[in-house]
This record gives sequence, structure tokens and C-alpha cells, in this order.
Amino acid sequence: MINKICSRCGRILPVGERCSCQPAYRRDYQKFRRDKKIQEFRNSSEWREMRKRILIRDDNTDQYVLHTTGALRPGFSVHHIIPLSERWDLRLDEHNLITLSDDTHASLEYKYKTKYKSDIQQELFAIVEQVTAARVAGD
Repeated sequence: MINKICSRCGRILPVGERCSCQPAYRRDYQKFRRDKKIQEFRNSSEWREMRKRILIRDDNTDQYVLHTTGALRPGFSVHHIIPLSERWDLRLDEHNLITLSDDTHASLEYKYKTKYKSDIQQELFAIVEQVTAARVAGD
């Protein structure tokens, strides 16, 4: 079995498993650090409805993993390819949204902080285009 070390508390746990310290960290983040406008949007009915549509479009599957490795992994996060903080007007644009697993989402958010952000965004846009084209062809 392959293990990893939790980046927040240092606990050793199996790869793919979320550490028990994570929910507490997320609560603090939600309460003290998250932009209030974004937080209100994420609680809105328009976002919940769009999120459902994207999850259905993407078959609740991590599209990044599927298109880069061919592996199937459940996806629960709907990611804004261009972040809300950069382009508020794209918050409900289907072409700016993609389903990811929590691990992939965290990994991509980390990579967004590097010089490869635009390359990753282009790759994600291409994946969304493929998914959308496949849905149109299948209808």
C-alpha cells in the first residue's frame, strides 16, 4: 500500500484518503478567509442547479483523470477553470466548469499557483469541449 503524509497535520494515511484534520481546516477557511460574495454565490440556488447540470453532463466522473489517464474516478467537485476571483462573469458558464475529484481539484488548485496555470487551463477547456461535443453527438 502506498501512503502519503497529510500536508496539514503530518499524519500518515493511504493515498486517496482524506485526513480527518481536513474538515476542520475547511470550516475555518469558510468562516474567516473565503470571499463573502463567492460564499453567497456558492450557497445560491442558481449555483446548485448549475452544479447539478455539470455533474450530470460529466457523468459524475473526474474528467481530468479520465482524459489524461483513461481511468474512471468519481467526481464531486465542480471546478471553475478561470477562477471566480478573476472572471465573475463566467461563474455560470458551462464551458468554464468541469467535474473533478477532490484530490484532482486540490492538485490543480496547487498547480494554478505555478507558471503552468495557463497550460492547465487550456487543457481543461479542451476536455470540456470534448465532453460537450460527445454529449451533442450522443443526443
